[in-house]
Amino acid sequence: MAQIDQLLAVGVGENPRESLSELAKLGARLIIQRAVEEEFDAWLGRARYERRPDPQQRGLRNGYRPRKLQTAEGELAVEIPQVRRVAEPFVSKLFPRGTKLLRTEPLRAMVIGAFVRGLSMRDVESLCEQAGLGKLSKSTASRTLHRAARAL
Repeated sequence: MAQIDQLLAVGVGENPRESLSELAKLGARLIIQRAVEEEFDAWLGRARYERRPDPQQRGLRNGYRPRKLQTAEGELAVEIPQVRRVAEPFVSKLFPRGTKLLRTEPLRAMVIGAFVRGLSMRDVESLCEQAGLGKLSKSTASRTLHRAARAL
């Protein structure tokens, strides 16, 4: 929130496109983070810092684990709450375990286009990082290319 306030205080400056893109990223991250927090509070059965006299209360907050989310504006870092003293860990419906969050159509199109132009796997990795799409592993790039080739 402080980053959004700071960006709004400064204005768009010399590069309005970059400033508005950063504002969109920060706003999206804030909305997603709040949604995850509200989902966690509902799952836990109480709000943050709320105490219940019930000795059978469900778990205790225990920090966060980072997750990355790919958007059209670039990669976002979201913090998923963790819990202790429960039989099952908290799993967000927004970010189910085992899902790859960096698979997007722009990423797929970029990888395919790069291979068509004859770029190496290392060039594709570098291109994705420069485009703000995050770190792309060789295996992800390879799987993307093979799936696209089968679809053609």
